[in-house]
Amino acid sequence: MKNPSYAMKLKSKTDRGKEIYKFVSADGVSVKNSFSDAELALADTVEPELDEDILVVQSGYGFLPVIMADQAPEGEILGAETSDRACQITQLNLAENDSDNATANKVAFYSELEQSFDKVVYAPEGYESVKVVKNRISYLTELLKDEGQLFIAGKKTDGINRYKKYLSSLPGENQKVTQGGKQRVYRYTKTESFEPEYFEIETEFTAEIKGRELEFTACEGLFSPNDLDEGSRLLIEKLELSEDDKVLDLACGYGIIRVFVKALYGSEIYSTDDSKTATYYAEKNLRTNGVQDFVLKNRDCLDGFKDQKFDAIVSNPPTHQGE
Repeated sequence: MKNPSYAMKLKSKTDRGKEIYKFVSADGVSVKNSFSDAELALADTVEPELDEDILVVQSGYGFLPVIMADQAPEGEILGAETSDRACQITQLNLAENDSDNATANKVAFYSELEQSFDKVVYAPEGYESVKVVKNRISYLTELLKDEGQLFIAGKKTDGINRYKKYLSSLPGENQKVTQGGKQRVYRYTKTESFEPEYFEIETEFTAEIKGRELEFTACEGLFSPNDLDEGSRLLIEKLELSEDDKVLDLACGYGIIRVFVKALYGSEIYSTDDSKTATYYAEKNLRTNGVQDFVLKNRDCLDGFKDQKFDAIVSNPPTHQGE
C-alpha cells in the first residue's frame, strides 16, 4: 500500500495527546474517506488509564488504534484486522502519528490472540453476519482481564440492540454509557471467568462441474459460503486452459475457483486474497481436495505477485460490500 487515495485530519478534543491527528486511507477499507460515527463515539466515550492495554477490533485504517495509543501512552495497543490492506494502512497511520506503543496485527479469528487486555473496543459493521459478530464477542470476553471492559458501538439499524442483548446475557455488567444521535455505546465489564457460548458459523457443501464433485468448507461472512456462486460456475465452465498455463486466482476467497481449475485443467495456479479468514479456508480446501503443493498468499490485491507474469488471471470478486 504505497499510494493511499485519501488524506484526513482531526482535531483532538482532549488535553491528552496530540492536537491534530493525520490519517490516510484507500478504497476497499470501510468508511474510507471520512470518520466513522461509531468510532468517533467510542473515541469520545472510552477513557483509558495511562497504562492500560487495549485491543481495537477490526481496526479499519487505524483511527481508533491511533487515538487509544495517545490516550494510554504507557499501555500496549493492538489494532487487529482480517484485511491485509487495512492492516497495512493502519501501520502507515500509526507511524504518521508517532504511535510507538501500538501495533497492527492480521488475524483470521480472534481466538488466535493470546494476550489479555484491560479494554476492548469494537464498532461492528452493519453488513456483518450477526452470528459472526456474536462469536467474535464471545472470543473477546475471553481476552478481557479481570474487571476488563468491552466497549461496543453502533446504531439500531446496524444491529447494536442484538449485541447489547447478548452481552446482557453474559456473567458481568452491561450498561449503555453514551447515546449521541443514532449512535449508542455499551460497556460490558467482566466480573468473573466463564465459558462463553459459541455459534456455528462454519459451512460445508459439495459442488459439481463437468462431472467433478468436490468438497468445500467455508464460514459465514465470506462470499457465497453455502454453495458454488453461479458467477464462479460460469467462469470455471467457460475457461480455456491447459496444464502449461500459469494462472493467478485473484481474490480467491475460500478457493473454490482455484480448486476446480486445478481439478479440471491441471494448470499451474497461484492464489491471493486480502482476507486472512478467506485464505485460511482456501488452504483447508486445497488440502481437502488433494492439492498439496501450492502458492497461496494473504496479501492486498497483487502485492504478493508484483514481479510475476501469468498466462491468465481469473477472478470473481465480491463487487458489493455487504449485500
